[in-house]
Amino acid sequence: MDGTREEILALLRRHTSMSVDELAREVGLAPATVRRHLDVLLRDNFVSVTQVRGGTGRPKHVFALTEAGAGKFQHHYVRMTQRLLGEIVALGEGETTGRSGREIAGVVFDRMASRIAAEYAPRVQGNTLEARARSVADLVAEEGIDFEVLVEDSDIYLLGRGCLCARVEDPTARMQPCEHDQHLLGALIGAEVAPLPEDRVPHEFQCGYLVRSA
Repeated sequence: MDGTREEILALLRRHTSMSVDELAREVGLAPATVRRHLDVLLRDNFVSVTQVRGGTGRPKHVFALTEAGAGKFQHHYVRMTQRLLGEIVALGEGETTGRSGREIAGVVFDRMASRIAAEYAPRVQGNTLEARARSVADLVAEEGIDFEVLVEDSDIYLLGRGCLCARVEDPTARMQPCEHDQHLLGALIGAEVAPLPEDRVPHEFQCGYLVRSA
């Protein structure tokens, strides 16, 4: 698939729905060019389009992933499952004896985070904290770990949607900051990654971190 169309699908996966102008700003292309890519995605049933009325003026069209479009990301789950199985098989008796299932899961997630950090570290780019944070967000997205970078008043935030670790807790509850995510993100960026209080995490995200120079 064309790289721009892959980027559009990834944006729709993170933002649920977006207009042509919003997509154009994110991918850095003219709206007319983005429309041509969306026409192809509509033809292939990877996206759907809906009219939304808001205030005065003409209604705008917003685009969203279809089930087929979401299926493009299923390989992330296969990859993560393979990683989990590999770490479970590699556990030694001393790492499991006397530990509860939840504690063993913590060991597995910690080892997996360390392994992913070691694999991706050579690919992190950028000479500034913001550039490195954006590079890391793009890299971990290859694993299906979904973070978005937000910069406000020179503060850099990483906002996340979903975490594999949360599935060993109550899946209906608001996700708490994950020490494994902190370890992974901090190691890759080379900075301190501090969890945000729940009331500072925008409602469309499940967790958030402030990135600070180490």
